[in-house]
Order: sequence, then C-alpha cells, then structure tokens
Amino acid sequence: MISAFGELAISRVPYARKETLQAFDQADLLVLDHLHAETLLDASSRVLVVNETFGAITCAVTQAIVALGGPLPTLWSDSHIAHLGLQYNTHANGLPVANFVQAQNTPQGPFDIIILRVPKSHALLRDQLQRILSQLAPGALIVMPIMVKHIDNATYQLLESLLGPLSSSLARKKARLIFAVNNAAVLGQNPKAEETIWNLPSLGLSLQHFSGVFSRTKLDPGAQVLLDQFPEGPYLRVIDLGCGNGVQAIAAAKKWLQCKVVGVDESFMSVASASINAHNNGVGDRCEFRANDCLTDVGPQSADLILCNPPFHQERVIGDQIAMRMFAQSAQVLTKDGELWVVGNRHLGYHAKLKRWFKRVEQVGVHPKFVVLKAQL
Repeated sequence: MISAFGELAISRVPYARKETLQAFDQADLLVLDHLHAETLLDASSRVLVVNETFGAITCAVTQAIVALGGPLPTLWSDSHIAHLGLQYNTHANGLPVANFVQAQNTPQGPFDIIILRVPKSHALLRDQLQRILSQLAPGALIVMPIMVKHIDNATYQLLESLLGPLSSSLARKKARLIFAVNNAAVLGQNPKAEETIWNLPSLGLSLQHFSGVFSRTKLDPGAQVLLDQFPEGPYLRVIDLGCGNGVQAIAAAKKWLQCKVVGVDESFMSVASASINAHNNGVGDRCEFRANDCLTDVGPQSADLILCNPPFHQERVIGDQIAMRMFAQSAQVLTKDGELWVVGNRHLGYHAKLKRWFKRVEQVGVHPKFVVLKAQL
C-alpha cells in the first residue's frame, strides 16, 4: 500500500498466498493522503480509527505518529478478524501494536481525530456515534472515508442528525471523504453500548443484543428453520459455529443436558450477547463463547455436532468464502462419526460444495427459501 505517508505491506487475514483481493481500498488511501496534505497529525494527536477491516489506516497512522513521538492510535472494531489483521500487519511492518478496543466497550478519549469507516448497519453506526461524541476533544475532527456507492441518502441523513452539518471532499477514484467537527459539549459523559431485549416465546427465551449483532430484534429466518429441524442427538460436545446471539447454542444446552456447548463468532458483540443470553436463560455454566476466526486453533475430534448458519456477506462484500472456510475447518474438528448441520439459502448450492470435504451429505429439512443439510465424514 503506497500512500502519502510511504509504503507498507498490508495483507488480508487470514493470509493466503493466492489472495486476489486487496486489504485496503481507495477510501483508505484518500484519507491518508488528506491527513498528510493538511498536516493534521502532530506529537499531541490522539487518533481513533473505527471499523476498518485489516488495519491499513491504523498501521499508516501508527508509522506517522511514532515518527513524531506521539501516542499510539486506537482501533475500535466489532471484528476479531480486524484485530488479527491489525496484529499481523503491524508486525509485518515492524511497528508497535496500536491500542484495540472491542465494540461493546467504549474507547476512552479525549480524541482529536476520528477516522470512521461507516458500517452498513445503521443501528451500529448510531450506537458508535452516540458513544464517540462523549470521547471527543473540543473541535475534534471526524473524517469518514467511504466509497461513493456506499453512501445513500438515509445514511447521510443519519450522520447529519447525530453530527450536525457535514461537508465532503471531491471524489477521487470513486472514493470521498465526509467531514464533521465536534462542537457538542458532552465530554465526560460515558454512555453504555446500546442493547435490545426481546422474547422468543416458542423456546421460552429472553434474548439481549448489542447493536452489531445480526438480526438483533427478531429471530433470523435461517436460524428458525434450523431450530425447527434440530438434530435428535444425544450429543456431548456441540459447537455453534457463527453463533450470533447464541440461540442455537442455548437450544442445544437445553435439549441435551449432559452436553458442553462452545459458540464461536468473529463479532465481539455477538460473543458478548451470546454469553449474556446463555447466563440469563439458565445454561451459562455449560456454554462457552469465543471470538475466533471460524474454528482456528480448535483441535481435531473436538465435537460430535457442529451447528452452522453461515453468513454469505461480510459488511458489503458478498460471497461464500466464509462458508467454505467454515466447512473445511468443520471437517477437521469433527469426530469420525460427527455431524455438521448447515442451514442456508437454497440458491447457494451448499449441498454440492460440502462434498469437497464430506463423503455423506443429505438434505434433512426443506423450506421455500432455505435448506437444512447434514454432512458426515
């Protein structure tokens, strides 16, 4: 990555030799060039970077501020992958590791410059901005690098309602910067992360969600289909892969009273929500939730059942790369007679794709939009 601050080696995580996608985009380069051209960084600058994916901006700001003798920046993110990316790219460039704050926690300011990659979720954006405002120094600059195709009227209006008047740069290579200046006197307040609570009467559950959790106000339709076609068991070691709010893990713990359930997700807010939900619904002693890159570092023959409702998008990137990684790692983690149960949209063709790693794949549930598959080694 070559910006006005120099050249850095920035890779996507998990690292792949044949990776064809970049770990940064033109919006990242535009904001770095702007910081340099306007000499916005100095030895006293406290910088907060929000929601970037692989640490490209944070590494470049770290390099610049270290040379000035200033404090390390902070990256605030809901993504475990972003944390891994920051660590990997920091070490690859011989830099000190910037501070990292998980999204359910609030970074402690005051910050002078905020570089905010606008998330797709309006609920997460609103929650983050409401908490950021309490951590800004007077006159702090908020810079939002964004690809032009990702900014719509609804998002712009939400930003204006929370930040006041906005201005923007000229577009360059389909990227643009949106600016806001903090004039609000809210420093010292410390609002907590936004939470939503709702009930699921069919399972007798009460569920609590942070703003970054997928399907945070109602049960995800795919999860409902899998719950309707739940395995019979019994099972002793269950993994809820991509656990979200933890509803499948909780259902497993309630159905098989002798089982130990592990839920994994790359979203810190999901893991935190699932942990709260398991405790509130009486199965916290048999459920453990971890932020992880799929099943990385989970040992072989660690589970006899894996439940999986794979995401087919990561923020604005749509594809089956995450699902394929989930399937491949599940084949390594299951016992010889273990089972992987997958729910997915019918058009995604998971039945054929699972056969790359599993000898037996059968359809066990059908729905107009979804299909439930059982795969065995």
